[in-house]
Amino acid sequence: MARSFLLTCYDEFASPNGLSPAHREAAVKKTLVLMRHGKAMPYAQDQEDAERRLTEAGRAALSARLPYMLRLLETTGDAVRIWSSPAKRARQTAELLRKALRENRVPAKKVKTHECLWEQDIDWFLDELSASKAEVIFVVGHAPFVEDVVEGFMGASPSFSTGALGCLEVRLVDGDDGQSVPTREDARLLWFAQGPVAADWNTLVQLQATITATAERIEDRRKAFFADPDDIETIHRFRTNTRTLRSLVAFIKPWQKAEQNAEAQAILREVVRYTSRQRELDVLEKQVSADPDASPKLVAFCKKEAARERAKVLKILRSKRVTKLFKRAMTSVKSIAWKKCIARRGLPQDEVRERFDALVESVSADLAALDLSDTERTHDVRKRAKRARYVAEHNIDILGADAVAIAEGMNAHQDSLGEVCDARANIRLIDEFLLRDLPKSVVRDLMRMREQNVAFLRSALHESEGQNQGKEG
Repeated sequence: MARSFLLTCYDEFASPNGLSPAHREAAVKKTLVLMRHGKAMPYAQDQEDAERRLTEAGRAALSARLPYMLRLLETTGDAVRIWSSPAKRARQTAELLRKALRENRVPAKKVKTHECLWEQDIDWFLDELSASKAEVIFVVGHAPFVEDVVEGFMGASPSFSTGALGCLEVRLVDGDDGQSVPTREDARLLWFAQGPVAADWNTLVQLQATITATAERIEDRRKAFFADPDDIETIHRFRTNTRTLRSLVAFIKPWQKAEQNAEAQAILREVVRYTSRQRELDVLEKQVSADPDASPKLVAFCKKEAARERAKVLKILRSKRVTKLFKRAMTSVKSIAWKKCIARRGLPQDEVRERFDALVESVSADLAALDLSDTERTHDVRKRAKRARYVAEHNIDILGADAVAIAEGMNAHQDSLGEVCDARANIRLIDEFLLRDLPKSVVRDLMRMREQNVAFLRSALHESEGQNQGKEG
């Protein structure tokens, strides 16, 4: 027999046909908390609907918000019951709900599945509700079922977004058949909490996924370098990926716990520093090898210096101290501790884009005003352009498609400044080599290579000066 009260309109004021004082005294009062499951994976044709899981963002949003939403709950201290639809997404939500209740020191029985919640059969559900002796029952189900139940008791219902909670106080009275049935006359909506916007936590999930993937690539690059240190590309890839990870970690600084972010950046900076000279030697060796006038002795000398440095870097990276530091950094970035306010409210995409735009605007302003004769400043601006490029390339899903063009623009600036920085590094290395006791042919070639780099640097500075004067004019 259908429950007719579910189809009637509720008068929120006292009904003249309400319970008599005697019936009200005999009625069993229950607290009923209806919840719609969290944000789930989209429907796929090759998957049963009941097997759809919560998204990572959906789980994160519920984990963050449920403890605060449940502070509205008042209980007598008795263990509450949690009923769940057998659908996977509902059961996962129910387990997160149980965990949040424990965090609020509310004892809860193990989650029990009820087929009526999956079938969305209200009569069946009311029969089970009437049969239960529990005073507080959480019901994790689906839309429109949870809204229909509230509407049946109250005459109207708020719209339940994923993860929303509605707390009702209802009374059950003995019906004509001797069984307890709900009555709408004494039902009250105690409170309602709309579900969290999972998209705001999806941004955190995406940032974490990008950083984790980069960290895993670094670990693979490190193993590849250890396996074949004579291949100069292995150390180059390791260094590039380490710099990329450091850029990504630096970008999330406003949202990550300060101590964790600072430690990860410091370790990654140290690891990169160990490979800096290696990169400079490889750049010089590449330039020498490409020069048709370079003598075999100079080529051999540069290759030997680069190989010697690789052996040194290999020893450092394999050391117990650096291995321990590296492992600590990888563990840290794979499990980012977000600031409490961020973990609680999530991170809207717009906020990430605003930080990126501010970074690009700052770098663009510095590029426009850059004096290439300022060595330190040139090096710093180049690093920041590279950071903007790495952030754009690895966060397109968050930042938007136009980040690709921005990344390409930053890459062009990075390359042009890189040539200037490389020329300066080449000159510095050559000056260092010229202090050694080397064969005259090698010295002669080094001097010639030095003049080539000086000429390139002079030309770049002259061109930059002319451009700056043109802007001023």
